[in-house]
Amino acid sequence: MIRSIVRNKTVLAILSIVMGIYMCVAGRNVLYSIIRVAGYGLIGAAIIYLVLYLTGQNGRDQVKMGYAIVSGIAGLLIVRLAPAIVNLFPILAGVGLILAGIGNLTQAAGSGMPMVSKVGPIVTLVLGLLILTHPGTVVNMVVTLAGIALILNGLSELEMIRRVW
Repeated sequence: MIRSIVRNKTVLAILSIVMGIYMCVAGRNVLYSIIRVAGYGLIGAAIIYLVLYLTGQNGRDQVKMGYAIVSGIAGLLIVRLAPAIVNLFPILAGVGLILAGIGNLTQAAGSGMPMVSKVGPIVTLVLGLLILTHPGTVVNMVVTLAGIALILNGLSELEMIRRVW
């Protein structure tokens, strides 16, 4: 039993390292792949709902047909628009950070709190502006940092397995 657990943890650690390397090399293309996989998952769900509708033993449930149509259309749109979806994320994040920074800054200014309390909202505002002005760079940086985190996680798991085993 312990050998099985160690083997499974080793495989997961190696997969984490491989995925981290792939993320560092591929950059934002990883996000395209992840979004497309989600889209294909929705298309698969549409097929399953359609089969359940067609083979319904208790009659044909219209809800299953509705699920099939909605998930099929959503899946096709997601697969087709994956690059646009990836490009939309940093824009939404930048706008959200700017709005949060402005809101927090006005709150801190109106409360009569010391200048130190305004640093966080100002940093949030600047970060939002940076994301809006350089969305591609930010996406690549985030994916690369996530890849590095996966590599480090996998290496630490392997080291822990080596020490325990």
